[in-house]
Amino acid sequence: MRVAVINLTGGDMSGGYRKYLQNILPRMAKHDDVEAILCATPKSIGVQDWFDPMPNVRFVSCKPFRFLFSGHDADLLRELEKFLPDVIFVPVERSFRFRKVPVVNMIQNMEPFVSINGNPLRERFRTWLRRLDARKALKRSNKIIAPSEYIRDFLLHNLNVHGDKIGLVYHGVDLPENKDAHRPDIIPKGWDGQFFFTAGSIRPARGLEDLLLALKHLSAYREKSIRLVIAGESGYRMVGYQKKLKSLAQNNNLSNRICWTGNLNEKEMAWCYKNSQAFIMTSRVESFGMIGVEAMAHGCICVSANSSCLPEIFRDAAIYYPPRDAKALAEVIKTLLVWDNDQCKIMSEKAKRRAAEFSWDICAEKTVAVLAKAARQ
Repeated sequence: MRVAVINLTGGDMSGGYRKYLQNILPRMAKHDDVEAILCATPKSIGVQDWFDPMPNVRFVSCKPFRFLFSGHDADLLRELEKFLPDVIFVPVERSFRFRKVPVVNMIQNMEPFVSINGNPLRERFRTWLRRLDARKALKRSNKIIAPSEYIRDFLLHNLNVHGDKIGLVYHGVDLPENKDAHRPDIIPKGWDGQFFFTAGSIRPARGLEDLLLALKHLSAYREKSIRLVIAGESGYRMVGYQKKLKSLAQNNNLSNRICWTGNLNEKEMAWCYKNSQAFIMTSRVESFGMIGVEAMAHGCICVSANSSCLPEIFRDAAIYYPPRDAKALAEVIKTLLVWDNDQCKIMSEKAKRRAAEFSWDICAEKTVAVLAKAARQ
């Protein structure tokens, strides 16, 4: 089977998407059912530099995705003419057509399908365009990969996608065995082991207001020693939103208890996982929640909003609170602060066991199976 992997991004790539490609592409290339792979990505990302040479994988450049011009990349079409794929895999919910070659899409971002309060006007318009294109992509595609049961059920019941068209394929996780950790210089001295941690892109869908307001409630309980490390960046479209969050923190006298680290590398993330009191995930919507699985793999005590797929992913390895209920989140944090070592160890072991159930090898095997079914249609 000859597989074309077309990464239709706007010219950049999220950390989760990058980890997905880094893990899935080499495994697909080694699969007995895969003869060759053509991987197309915007040149600005430099995907080919992430991998050791793979004899049956060829990397080519494609234009950054534009909603109204997604099918007009003449260079990419010429590459596809030479490669002659049996199936095209688009790991995002964007529309692509080439001749009558079967197309498989993967749902990677649920934001186009749900309403997120707090997005600026320009972002709401962009999300509307993404929703239109995503619906077109799902209608045209031969198969759809859903990375969680939540996504599968949404496709079935909200978008009326036939069940035979959907393949449930969980992502994997890199287990942190023997990996180096490096303390981020930006985290204040004296915070080691004395902070709560959260990570991901800074945007309204992440729900960070819950954490900031929970800290405010905890201040009223005289829990002023509670500190928070927030990893991730806002991107240029969300700079104004991050400023609002920082103003919220400043207006509630929380600024000296919050460290905004920006993006952290893998070793710095590992250090934060290992040295935090707990990992807290406040997302309003997720398609899988890879960052949460990473936290579990490091044995983090996890707190999660009970929204979208998160209870499905964490199961009993997290303590839940209702999203947008900062008082409830504050109560969960207060409970964690009085746990003894035995309670912490039990929860940490639950997290590690749950993370071990997610495998990149299984993800690749099931992905190839979905692609093969599409190719036979």
